[in-house]
Amino acid sequence: MVSAEGGRGPAEGQRRVLQQRRDVRVDPSGRNLVNADLSDIRGWVFDVDGCLIRTAAAGGHGGQLFPGAREILNQLHDAGHKVIVCTNASERPPEVYAEHLREIGLPVRDDAFVTAGSAAADHVLAHHPGARVLVVGAEGVSAPMRERGLELVEPGSPLADVVVVGAAASYDAATLNAAALAVADGAAFYTTAGTPWFHGGRGRSLAVSASIAASVSFATGREPIVAGKPSAVLAESLLRRLDVPGSAAAVVGDALAEIQLAHHMGGTGILLLSGATSLSDLDTLPQPERPDIVVDDVAVLHRRLAPQSTRQGA
Repeated sequence: MVSAEGGRGPAEGQRRVLQQRRDVRVDPSGRNLVNADLSDIRGWVFDVDGCLIRTAAAGGHGGQLFPGAREILNQLHDAGHKVIVCTNASERPPEVYAEHLREIGLPVRDDAFVTAGSAAADHVLAHHPGARVLVVGAEGVSAPMRERGLELVEPGSPLADVVVVGAAASYDAATLNAAALAVADGAAFYTTAGTPWFHGGRGRSLAVSASIAASVSFATGREPIVAGKPSAVLAESLLRRLDVPGSAAAVVGDALAEIQLAHHMGGTGILLLSGATSLSDLDTLPQPERPDIVVDDVAVLHRRLAPQSTRQGA
């Protein structure tokens, strides 16, 4: 969607009606965003695909930077804010995604990049210490588990205490069978994604990890706990890393999952209209799932945030 400043987008009257009916600052052009009080925000979480990067592959691979993406991260870093870049991608370890983003110009440190796989590892370490973990997926889940000292088991080993399903280029029947047997026997059951589709600003593709987890659910009758967006599992991991109260955190993204994540954190949800969500999607949205602020894209947010972040600089 082109911003109202460019002559297209929702009619002014439609915005006013939405503002009256919904407790939402609907301001795609960003003209009035300076009036939104973000002065208490000290910790920021940015989605990747459809937010900072226009891509058709999860985690930013093969994508192009949205205008303003590099600038807003530099702006917040310079102002002394804590910034995390977060993706539901889980096929590769966080440092691999972060390195790719640096190569295309985003200032993202390895330790400031969180995946659904690394969040799952944080959660398993905190809530299942000493557990045997079966990973159904690739190194994006296995590597963070090993880094945290967790014991990984292979199919054919004694039944796992925890099963975590993540993304992979391929899966084998033996691992799926071992996962189903362990879950049927009572193992804790996690998946890195709980939504059927991935959106990155260039259309949609199947969320494979969610589909694989669904096959285990079909066989066992048990539903997995989601470790990625918009789960409480991820919210807990992000707040621990940001080290700020939920009220001082904001999540910026193009999907309603990011808004739900913000609310799980007790923070501010900022919706960008540059990817998975259109303005019309807000019409039937229940109150708990509504964004706090809506703008066209990250460039608008960067321009309108500049005066506030400057005032808050350390």
